[in-house]
Amino acid sequence: MKLSRRAMVIGLGGIVAGGGALVATGAFDTVEAERTFEVEVAGDQAALLGLEVYNEVIAGYEEGGAGDNDIIFFALDDDEVEESAINENATTEFYAVFTITNNGSQDDVLVTVDTGIADGVTFMVRENPFREPSGVTNSDIVNEDIDLEEDDGVELDPGQTVSVDLEIDTTQAGGYVEPSNGPYDFTLEARSPDAQ
Repeated sequence: MKLSRRAMVIGLGGIVAGGGALVATGAFDTVEAERTFEVEVAGDQAALLGLEVYNEVIAGYEEGGAGDNDIIFFALDDDEVEESAINENATTEFYAVFTITNNGSQDDVLVTVDTGIADGVTFMVRENPFREPSGVTNSDIVNEDIDLEEDDGVELDPGQTVSVDLEIDTTQAGGYVEPSNGPYDFTLEARSPDAQ
């Protein structure tokens, strides 16, 4: 049986609440109950939240994730460009870098990106992007451009897919600076739109 994270959290919450009710009666000093569960992982494309690289000039996969998951990395491909660098004092945009799909069958998800300490990096879901993968139409899902970190994120119904652009801005103080101690880490977060 596959157990989603949400189901697991709700299930554990029910156990904790039940245990609290037992302790509150004064009939027990402690209660210990063993439970077993199994969580299976799937590769990014088959998981409940599917991530798929589309623009291989700037993005790709490498091994190293949990279970069968690969890590999506962002780096300029030396075979596609003369140098593996972006311009100084410029805003560089990469279109349709990857797609996000809600592979779940029941729940909407709200997706955001945390770029951590990497200033000048923006992941955008544009209403009318310059380029979209076949079968993806962002304007069916959003009615404005969304910065996945600064705005409230993008809400995806079951089965919906959006294309994500990447923007790197080196034009201002506090803009993008090449990392000195290994790559920057970005965190993609998906949660129920009703979660606080």
